[in-house]
Amino acid sequence: MNHIRNYHSYGRKIDELRRKGHIPARRIIVTTDWNIGKLYPRIVITQKQTITNLRFEYLAALHVQIAHFDHDESILPELTNQILAIQPASIAVFNLDAVKRGEPAFRMISSQSFREAA
Repeated sequence: MNHIRNYHSYGRKIDELRRKGHIPARRIIVTTDWNIGKLYPRIVITQKQTITNLRFEYLAALHVQIAHFDHDESILPELTNQILAIQPASIAVFNLDAVKRGEPAFRMISSQSFREAA
């Protein structure tokens, strides 16, 4: 049985550009909120989408930042694992609610430069 994965919002556009040899000049923002990352290339994951049914392969070798809120914490492990599986150049998470509380908000999960140095 073939498992068909779907594109999330804006994913198809980024994939098409990658297939033409284009690489975004900025990091890709992955978010669940339509108001986050509008000035960056981004993909928006809605509450109706199952993470394991989404395509992420076009994020390979790119810098990715997951911008999220506290209420998104339940999807972060699976989302992070799915993106790590395609080997991005780097992946970081940024909790927007932590910023509001004055807490550390940025966390680097993986970076190609860290992996090369090891």
